[in-house]
Amino acid sequence: MVQWRGRRRSSNVEDMRGRGAGPRPRGLKLGGGLGTVGIVVVIAIVLMGGDPSQILSLLLGGGGGGQLTGPPPSSGPVNTQLGDDEGAQFVGVILADTETTWGNLFRAGGSTYPEPKLRLFTGGVDSACGYNTSAVGPFYCPPDQRVYLDLDFFGQLRQLGAPGDFAQAYVIGHEVGHHVQNVTGVLDAVARAKRGSSQTESNRLQVLVELQADCYAGVWAHHAEAERDLLERGDVEEGLKAAASIGDDSLQRRAGRSVQPESFTHGSSAQRVQWFQRGLDTGSMQRCDTFGDADVRLAGIAMPEASTTTARVEPSANPNASTLQAFMQRRSDTQVSGEGIVVKLLRDDLQGSRHQRFILQLDAELSLLVAHNIDLADRIDALREGDSVKFYGEYEYNDKGGVLHWTHHDPAGRHPDGWLEHEGRRYR
Repeated sequence: MVQWRGRRRSSNVEDMRGRGAGPRPRGLKLGGGLGTVGIVVVIAIVLMGGDPSQILSLLLGGGGGGQLTGPPPSSGPVNTQLGDDEGAQFVGVILADTETTWGNLFRAGGSTYPEPKLRLFTGGVDSACGYNTSAVGPFYCPPDQRVYLDLDFFGQLRQLGAPGDFAQAYVIGHEVGHHVQNVTGVLDAVARAKRGSSQTESNRLQVLVELQADCYAGVWAHHAEAERDLLERGDVEEGLKAAASIGDDSLQRRAGRSVQPESFTHGSSAQRVQWFQRGLDTGSMQRCDTFGDADVRLAGIAMPEASTTTARVEPSANPNASTLQAFMQRRSDTQVSGEGIVVKLLRDDLQGSRHQRFILQLDAELSLLVAHNIDLADRIDALREGDSVKFYGEYEYNDKGGVLHWTHHDPAGRHPDGWLEHEGRRYR
């Protein structure tokens, strides 16, 4: 079970539930959602004798939400105060955690992460991508940079064989992945590449978009676990099961029809699991380049090069890469992680808030002073010189190597939680 209770909630959730959706719209026009398909609609089409590949293509295509003509839902001021129900609170915490991960990764790439909004709704919702009913499932709308979610979708997810709160978190992580693609220019590049393409080529390109969003969901999960200990045993399996359950082949089989790869717009179950797992294993955006991967490259399509507005993090086997980068760039107030050897134990600082202090040697040239607040976290009493310590916290630059702060939980919930790990135990 995801350890989400008691954590910071995002201020970017807009609760529009309970606003009347108006009469049920008629007429379905092409546009399709970047979000996950509404399986109930697919099954209904099959029962009426329709072709599920058409509805899959329509609902899962590119753009920003399956668009339906008809009157929009009743409007009114946006409520930024989350409801007290557990579902809404869970969404707020998960969105906040994605903000932490992507904020850190964008800063490491020399840019700023523009946080998306997430709007909760029931029945139907008006967006910059048009009017959408809940049948399209969760979706991301690029023009207004919002994720749209009806919490009833999580019930459908359970029916697909993907229960559990991390399966739900994976869905949010996937939609936020589309936001990352939007601000890094990927969605614009894909839209240009689709112009003049055949339907089959367009579908193949959309698959690459969706698989990269799956990989980005894995990147978020990697950092949520490694840096904030958000996940528990079994959570990853829930995410993998969710990815497998909403593969195009699985959905087509559930609809009682033969698998038609040329109609895929999200990828097969195996592909979705593969790319989510890659992000989870590496935590690297660069390893999520579905467009350049030899197995899925679409001939003639080139993605934009990295720029100052595109967050790119090079994969590295060095666990201290983020700390080294912060030191080389003389940056402060940035989150870093790593591991070092204790080379000097210092006296505790007992002035004001009490801190346990020691120096870690990270490599041959870089050392780091750790200031661990022992008023808010347990002291590492068994610490000795020569011990190995892993860390996650806020870095402050100085020419001697820097200082690590915030290696503990923030009771006010305004700062990312940090930690120290010694001999298998985390102190936070």
